[in-house]
Amino acid sequence: MVIKVHNPKHSIGKNTGSVANLVDYLEKENAGMKVHEMEEFFNHDGDFQTAAEVEKAIDGNKGKLANNETKFYMITVNPSKQELEHLAMQNDRIPKFERVHHGRNYEDLFKDYIRDLMDKYAENFNRTYEDGKPLTGNDIMYYAKIEHERTYKHGDKRYEKEMKHNKAVEKKIYEIRRDADGLSDPKQKEKMLEKINDWEKMYKRNGEGTIIKEGALKDGNNLHAHIIVSRMDKNQEMKLSPMANHKKSKNKLNGKEVSIGFNRDAFVGSGEKLFDKKFEFDRPPEYQYNFYKEAKQIKNLSNVLHLRNPKAFAKVVVKKAMNEMIKDKTLQKQLGYVMKDPRKIPAQTMNKLQNKAIESVVKAMGAGAYTNPVTAGVQVAKQAITTTAKVVSKGMGI
Repeated sequence: MVIKVHNPKHSIGKNTGSVANLVDYLEKENAGMKVHEMEEFFNHDGDFQTAAEVEKAIDGNKGKLANNETKFYMITVNPSKQELEHLAMQNDRIPKFERVHHGRNYEDLFKDYIRDLMDKYAENFNRTYEDGKPLTGNDIMYYAKIEHERTYKHGDKRYEKEMKHNKAVEKKIYEIRRDADGLSDPKQKEKMLEKINDWEKMYKRNGEGTIIKEGALKDGNNLHAHIIVSRMDKNQEMKLSPMANHKKSKNKLNGKEVSIGFNRDAFVGSGEKLFDKKFEFDRPPEYQYNFYKEAKQIKNLSNVLHLRNPKAFAKVVVKKAMNEMIKDKTLQKQLGYVMKDPRKIPAQTMNKLQNKAIESVVKAMGAGAYTNPVTAGVQVAKQAITTTAKVVSKGMGI
């Protein structure tokens, strides 16, 4: 699940004016469709919110925001292929009457999930009104919309090689056509144009036969959602910015100081857990957001350390592995130390284990593993953590 809060700094106009352009953009899939076929916006209040209603509501919910302040934000929610396949098998969660007579299907379940996700969005602000009532999804002015199509975009790392290859092929075909147009002899021209057929066979295509290039439609099920959310709550009493730093924003709540900013990591993590619980999805550990986040941190760090100092990189992953083992009490059990505070495990014991683990990790990796940046990162880190676990399991004579 990829849940992204888009930074308005990267938007034209920084979202300080009308929401009209964004609404028009999200209407692109409705082009040429009949009214009953169109995909309308939805929110906590229900479905069938028109583009005109969305524009009027968001633009009219500015409160006392200054002209240069952000008026709205956009969130995108992109389920993975595995999540969509699982979701598509959940139709039995919908009452038969609603399925048969109202045509409700797994897309409606996804809408329900989005509504619940906006409850999590509200909770993440840790805000209350003067009467003590906590901020909820019902207080958030938002409009979400389901989309079914995705296009290949410039900078998409997943398809970077294919797009680069196809661009070279396209350039070659253009050059052949250009050179052929300059020939006066019809036979020579025809012979040259025949080369195009061979070059066209070299295009990299997706599962539906579409050439992978910028602007082309992606294959498969691409169900996802865009959410437009107002900066102000419905009562126009609170400024709510998902870009606020939760570590710096503090306020008093019931006599206690609490963070009132927005923790985007916590929001994404709660969205993932919400999906898993709501639809009983058994998410493999390697596809969990925390795993991705930690793997990314390790990879970034390894890119700096693995070439220059293998031992420094080993220290990073050993420390991480041992911290994890302390948390889940594995290390405590193996060492015979069972206590409420694992930090009280004798420092001398921990240091000996850590040093032995680092030594074993560097040895296991081998010098060759640090000469190629491609082999570093997550795979190297995972191998190092596995090595650490084995070292700890044996106890190394301690």
